[in-house]
Amino acid sequence: CFDEFNRISIEVLSVVSTQYKCILDAIRSLVTQFSFMEEDIRLISTNGAFITMNPGYAGRTELPENLKALFRPVAMIVPDLRFICENMLMSEGFIKARPLANKFVQLYRLCSELLSKQMHYDWGLRAVKSLLRQAGTLKRLEPESDENPVLCRALRDFNTPKITTLDMPIFLRLIKDLFPGTWPDPFSDPEFEKVAIHISKKRGLQADPQFIIKVVGMIGILGVRHCMFIIGPTGCGKTEVWKTLLAAREEVGEGGAWEQANPKAVTSDELYGTMSKTKEWKDGLIAVIFRNMSKEMNGYKSSHIHKWVILDGDIDATWIESMNTVMDDNKVL
Repeated sequence: CFDEFNRISIEVLSVVSTQYKCILDAIRSLVTQFSFMEEDIRLISTNGAFITMNPGYAGRTELPENLKALFRPVAMIVPDLRFICENMLMSEGFIKARPLANKFVQLYRLCSELLSKQMHYDWGLRAVKSLLRQAGTLKRLEPESDENPVLCRALRDFNTPKITTLDMPIFLRLIKDLFPGTWPDPFSDPEFEKVAIHISKKRGLQADPQFIIKVVGMIGILGVRHCMFIIGPTGCGKTEVWKTLLAAREEVGEGGAWEQANPKAVTSDELYGTMSKTKEWKDGLIAVIFRNMSKEMNGYKSSHIHKWVILDGDIDATWIESMNTVMDDNKVL
């Protein structure tokens, strides 16, 4: 099974089609052995190949016609979020799962229709999954309390960091309409906020309330996701947010280390690694950083709870696409 097949460049795809056609021809002629790339190999007649792809994305290629002819297309439909949501809420321990699932799906549907179209907005299944995990954590902290405020708080506090300033009033209004009379206090950590304020002043910054919210919000996101983006115009304090957060975690006894790289300063092969003509693997920039971190070499210690790779540069499909599998929620890699 080839996942995200059309991320492969067009030159490679045409080679793949010839190779796969060779396998199909061998199956048709009912042989047990056949010649594949100048080697004789055994053929298991029941083998099959499946490809998955998202057509029409940036950084994706159109499949060549000779390759399309070898596969039979199967269309997929959008999953019914309400049922998935209801079952996940039950598994997280919610009793009133059905009415809450309705509100949840309604909110995300309205958000996708009424809020502005931003590159980093996601109102699909992935976003639903991670938010339900967050709601489950809040539910377990207060198992006896009413479930409406618990879900309301999760929906509001976990989404506000990514909502743009212009969309914020609309988003908060939607939540108030769906949860009338319910407005729980944000789940705050006053002790850590004090530490963050102290560290910002120590770093020569103004402890602006909005800045501190971003610093504290980032640790919340990192609790649910292992990858995150800090997006904003030049000079808005993106770098200072994560540097302040790391310094604040060190202050409370959680050591950390970071490594910064500019993905636009090197080629894709230099970033991820490449195979030489003699079939030798040459590590790329990210592979070297990851190995140092996991084997605790070159200054990384076991006391470092937070190990961050900061990829500082413009986001574009050419380099970020290949991170897709690493950043995936299923954490296969």
